[in-house]
Amino acid sequence: MTISQSPAPFVKTAPASEKPVRLESVRLPLAVVLYFLMIALPIQFNLGPVFMTGVRAVLLVTTIPLALRLFSGQLGRVLAADVLLLAYSVWSVATLFVTTPSEAISYGGSYVLEVFGSYLLARNFIRTPEQFRAMCWGLFTVLIFSLPFAIYETQTGLAPIPILIAKMPGFFSHGNYYSALAGRRLGLERAQVIFAHPIHYGFFCASLISLAFVGFKGLMGTFRRLLLSALVCVGVICSVSSGAILPMILQFGLIFWAWVFNPVRARWIILSSLIVFFYVVVDIVSNRTAIEVFLEYGTLSSETAYARKLIFGWGMENVWKHPFLGIGLNEWERPSWWPPASMDNFWLIAAVRYGLPGFFLLIIPYLMMVGGVIRRDFGNDGVIWQFRRAWVFTQVGIILTLCTVDVWVTPLSFVFFMLGTGVWMASVPADVGADGDRETSTESHATSPRSPYTRFSWHPGRQESAPSSVLVRRV
Repeated sequence: MTISQSPAPFVKTAPASEKPVRLESVRLPLAVVLYFLMIALPIQFNLGPVFMTGVRAVLLVTTIPLALRLFSGQLGRVLAADVLLLAYSVWSVATLFVTTPSEAISYGGSYVLEVFGSYLLARNFIRTPEQFRAMCWGLFTVLIFSLPFAIYETQTGLAPIPILIAKMPGFFSHGNYYSALAGRRLGLERAQVIFAHPIHYGFFCASLISLAFVGFKGLMGTFRRLLLSALVCVGVICSVSSGAILPMILQFGLIFWAWVFNPVRARWIILSSLIVFFYVVVDIVSNRTAIEVFLEYGTLSSETAYARKLIFGWGMENVWKHPFLGIGLNEWERPSWWPPASMDNFWLIAAVRYGLPGFFLLIIPYLMMVGGVIRRDFGNDGVIWQFRRAWVFTQVGIILTLCTVDVWVTPLSFVFFMLGTGVWMASVPADVGADGDRETSTESHATSPRSPYTRFSWHPGRQESAPSSVLVRRV
């Protein structure tokens, strides 16, 4: 993966004022529009013996042609992260053939679609600042559409969208969370809205806060941006989930730190050093590990804190007993009195199911991509500078959330789609965004002159040239 060796961009001086930034309007490709639509409408159905969702149906059609485009060089240089993420997908299926062969094809196939297929969708179609902004608007549209249903659910405990879909002949949707696990937090019923669990809805909303508050500075008026950010916060609160509220608070903390210590060039090095320092102090002073302390105080209920502590301890026991191939989809070893439950740690699950090789094949490309974007130098100004900061803050929130949450099906797909939306920032010319009137076209830099936006564009058969320019001004 080729990245700039220049100083980390977050040590630069942030924009001092908020002036309008003009980006040309573009339409998202039809495949991405359908993907967002299937997130908003959680349709499920059986395709013969195979369980399908709307998101899986979109990815089933797009994954192979998009993989061919990537590895044939039509998107420019193939990155190491691309190869490693594909290797993780292949490894996860291969281990299932050994550990749980009966599930290897059905579960393994869908897992590849949701991990690598979702990444490919964003990797192919979110490749310019204009497309990134359009992608954000698509996600904001899903959020705004879902909010009335979320508020209704906090008062009634009923999720109208899955209930209505289940009444359609031939289709079904997520089960009603309230029916299975009734209970109020902070005086509210927990809203699942369009996902299988309230924590997934909160996770989806929390992933949008930095995109709205940071990424859209200068792209819309201050009042509208603050209103949009407030709507995102409402969605997070409706989930009443610590796994969503804490990452949102973390992102606001990063934003506040960046604002307060704006003149300090080494502010991110200082913050990282403080985190390491306090981690070591807590680990030494407490009679528990620092991770266990975080799990206890980072939840809204003592029961959840105890469960996550127990899950982490026994999860690691399973990893050390099956370090190479993992246990696949078999039941993980735990106390006999512990009820069947999900393992609320996505990264830990990867190690338990697919062994340590699977874990490293997952975490290394993820961190390579995030780290590569962090190290790019776009100067201290410009719309790409803002998008990069917003995307990195979002990824920090996602990484933290996945330490306390398991994701599957649509939320799993969303994680890797969001990872793919930032790849273009790792390869766009380094001086773009630093100059006031510089023309920017990542397509001309990364690909051949022939447009890559034809297969799933809004106008099939018509070649579309890349957006002609981005006027980047001080914000």
